[in-house]
Amino acid sequence: MTDSIFTKILKHEIPGIIIHEDEHSFVIPDKFPSMHGQLLVITKRQVPYIFDLSDDEYQGIMQTARTMARALDRALATERTCVVVEGFEVPHVHIRLYPCPTADLVWSPRFEATNEELAELAEKVKNALT
Repeated sequence: MTDSIFTKILKHEIPGIIIHEDEHSFVIPDKFPSMHGQLLVITKRQVPYIFDLSDDEYQGIMQTARTMARALDRALATERTCVVVEGFEVPHVHIRLYPCPTADLVWSPRFEATNEELAELAEKVKNALT
């Protein structure tokens, strides 16, 4: 199996800002978000379908998503953070966390975040983890 872009980030073969890393997953700001502050929670093991993860991996990634969503809510003063599990565009399980400032949020088209925006977001969320 060819390494996914996420595996390459984890191996430090391509750049990526890792906000959090644990036994089963790691978290990065989304380089092509639909909304400001979007994060990706990614399994360390490259598996395309979430229900093919081991019980420990599944529980681990879901716990990390919950922890990171709460950090986003504190860091960005959101009403709540929405969750979508993916694995099609990039065949590697990842959870997109969408920080929603209000319930009536209208989804905007994806844009490319600057490296400065990614670093600023990473710092805010890291500070909110404590």
